[in-house]
Parts: sequence; C-alpha cells; structure tokens
Amino acid sequence: MAGVFIDTLKAVRAPLAAILLTLALGFVLVACITDDPVQAYRDLLFANFDSVGNFALFLNRATPLLLIALGVIFSFRAGIFNVGGEGQLYAGAIATTVIGVMLGGLSPVILFPLAVAGGILAGAFLGWIPATLKIRLGVDEVVTTLMLNIIVLLFTSYLSNQVIRDTASYGAVSQMLPASIWLPDLPGVRGATSGIIVALVLAGVTWLVLFRTEWGAQLRASGTNLRFAKSVGIPADRRIITAMLVAGGFGGLAGALYVLGIGHRFEQNFSPDYGLVGLTCALLARVHPIGAVATSIFYAMMINGAAYMQISTDVPRSLVDLLTGLLVLLMTARPKLKWGRS
Repeated sequence: MAGVFIDTLKAVRAPLAAILLTLALGFVLVACITDDPVQAYRDLLFANFDSVGNFALFLNRATPLLLIALGVIFSFRAGIFNVGGEGQLYAGAIATTVIGVMLGGLSPVILFPLAVAGGILAGAFLGWIPATLKIRLGVDEVVTTLMLNIIVLLFTSYLSNQVIRDTASYGAVSQMLPASIWLPDLPGVRGATSGIIVALVLAGVTWLVLFRTEWGAQLRASGTNLRFAKSVGIPADRRIITAMLVAGGFGGLAGALYVLGIGHRFEQNFSPDYGLVGLTCALLARVHPIGAVATSIFYAMMINGAAYMQISTDVPRSLVDLLTGLLVLLMTARPKLKWGRS
C-alpha cells in the first residue's frame, strides 16, 4: 500500500504543481482585465459546484476526456503517437447507435452489452489499422490516425444524415436509442451519467496493468527501446498492436458511454474536440493514468467554468485557451538545474 501511495503522489505531483502555477499566473492576468478577479476566478473554478445541474455537466464532460486520455496513455507507452482519439470516439458512438437503433427489439439484457461491445470493437478496429500499418509497412501513425479521423467523421455524417436520421428532428441526429438501455444517472446527481464511475475504475485498472503486470512491463519496454525489447525475447510488435487495440477500445467506449448516458442518440457535432483535449490531458499527466484523472478533471472544470465566468464578468472565455496553453508549456518544460561553482 505504501508503494501505491508513493507512485500516486509522484504521478499527481507534476500536474498539480503546474496547475497551481498556471492558476496563479492566470489570476494576475485576470486582475488586469476585470475589476473583480476574485469573482471571475470563483466562477471559473467553483461555478461547476453551484448546482446539481452544473456539477452533472462537469462530470459528463470529464468522462470522455478521461477515457480518451487513458487510451492515449496505452498507445504512448507503446511508442505510438496516437492522435486518432476523435475518430475512435465517433466510431464507438456510431456503432453503439446503429446497434441500438437497428436491433431495438432485442431484450435490454442482450442489447445493452451488445451495444457497448460494438462501440468498443469499432474504436479498437480504428486503433488496429494504424498500428498494423506502422509495424508491417512502416507507415507513420500520425498520418494514418489523422486521416482515419477525417474518414470516420465523413462516414458518420453520411449515416446520421441518410441511414439512421431522425426525420422528426432538426439536424444530423439519429433516432433515439431505446430508453431501456440508457445508462442510469449517478446516484444523487441527476443528469450525470454513471459513466464517470466506469472511467475512474478503468484509470485504476490501467495503472495496475501498466505498472504491476508482466504484460505492462513488456509494453513499456517495447515503447522505450524497440530493438532492445526484441533482442531479449519480448514480442514487441504484438504488444504494440495490442496496445493500440486497447487505446482504440477506450476511445470507442467513450463514444458508447456518451450515446448511452448523455445524448441517447448520435449527434454529428456532439464532440467539442474531445479527442484533442483528451490527448492533451494524457500529455499533461506525463502519460500516467493517475495523473490523467487530475488533468481530465481540471480541463473539464476549466472548459465549463469559462462559460460561467464570461456570463458573470467581462472576462472572455477564450482566456481558458491561454491558460491551457500555459499549462502545456509548464508541464512539458523540464528545467535542468546545475549546482556548483561556474
């Protein structure tokens, strides 16, 4: 238990230090913009807790961010720069929707796990493609994951506009999923999906798999030094492909849980760049699952709080973009201190 606590403390220390420094510098900036910086910062950070509705929106925002970040952590630990979180998210959401709509007559006991599994497998398939191309043909994964994002977004646009579109509603939205397979609300927080519990549990599972299993050690070795890993008998290529399957599956699960717990249907523009922000959360956490919990919560708090801050003060919500950019700078900087006489 002591080892777990120490690892957890080390994981959150850097993200929390960067967050606190960013907030301190941001407060100075806000003080130059508005006459009431305390009120502005109060709304930015704590308006999420002013009402049950605000808190539910905050949790719903944090859920896909954390799941995508966890998927990115698996891929990055395997040495793959996965920027396909957005496409994997949409693939999972559309697969879950198609299964839920087309097979709506099935019993919920069968339909619910089928819809979730469909979302996970769709995301995993999108992770498998760039990993296989990388290992077999040496194709750059950044290019393939970016291109797959575009392909999936266009394909889901076609499906939501032509195949499963709800003609009684405005816009590119699908028919509603059967209410019998909707995720229940978080107990005591009306409007908040219970998917946040799934995300938090998976963060712990991710830590255990990566740092307390032989498979995780082999995965990290493959990502750190591929040639050495192969020389000592680790099936590195297989580990990398499996890691991308898991990464894509996390993205697909994020899409499935969004559809089942929040939107209850597929909406073409449901994501405010969850894939990109989830990637940022993973990088800010220095690809550690416990750190990703902290950074995902912080980002969700900032994104939601920016709207409340703009309503109550004259501070524009674009300030959050500046603060998050500063946070990225502080998290990625690794100062080297030299002690002793020159």
